[in-house]
Amino acid sequence: GIACYNRHLLVISRRDIPYFAVLGMGGMAFMQFSYFFTISLTNVATAVFLQYMSPILMAAYAVLWEKEKLTLRRTGAVLLAMLGGLFILLNSGEVAGLSWMGIISGVGSAFFMAFCTIYGRRAVRNYHPLTAAAYSFGFGALMWWILLPGLWEPGSITVEHWYMFWYVAVFSTVLPFLLYFTGMRFLSPTSVGIIACLEPAIAAAVAYAALGENMGLLQIVGGSFVLAAVLLIQTESKEPEENKNAA
Repeated sequence: GIACYNRHLLVISRRDIPYFAVLGMGGMAFMQFSYFFTISLTNVATAVFLQYMSPILMAAYAVLWEKEKLTLRRTGAVLLAMLGGLFILLNSGEVAGLSWMGIISGVGSAFFMAFCTIYGRRAVRNYHPLTAAAYSFGFGALMWWILLPGLWEPGSITVEHWYMFWYVAVFSTVLPFLLYFTGMRFLSPTSVGIIACLEPAIAAAVAYAALGENMGLLQIVGGSFVLAAVLLIQTESKEPEENKNAA
């Protein structure tokens, strides 16, 4: 598809091949695997909440390794986003009896998401988001094909399964991460992670509007906290520029 749109987007430097291999095999592949593995052991709400603990890891990396100042506004945004996600999880009523292996896997998915965001900045700075997505997913798929070449038995995949796979691949993976990579070109890793925390809040709102699901008090409060976190981080990102102009 990318070749038909613009074949030049598939051109990368030879010295960047190992970089994309690490991003795809060491980051993207394990992030997706740990996320879906967590769902299989727990539930969707738990998997989403645990994966979106990644802004804490991103903020810690920025402070410890990049020597960024942890402002009060940024700290508040991270805490509000995490608390909002926790409230949405508690609203689902599926916390009791969670698998410890599922929790560990979910924390792992947060780590790999933080890694993909931080390590992936170089990809989106030097290449188009389509290029970054194509090579990171490509190397990730290559790794699983090498490790598990005979995972599927002949005839075990039906037509319905293929429809489901294409839906997950396109609408739940490729398009979201293409937008995610695009956002990484303009925002810091912590900001990207906090804004991504809108996913469970939006999912709850869509379920309420389209499926008629009830929204509990915790869900409403949690969604409000996530929205407040996004507003906080966005206003913080504009402060330096505004102060500079004022000076």
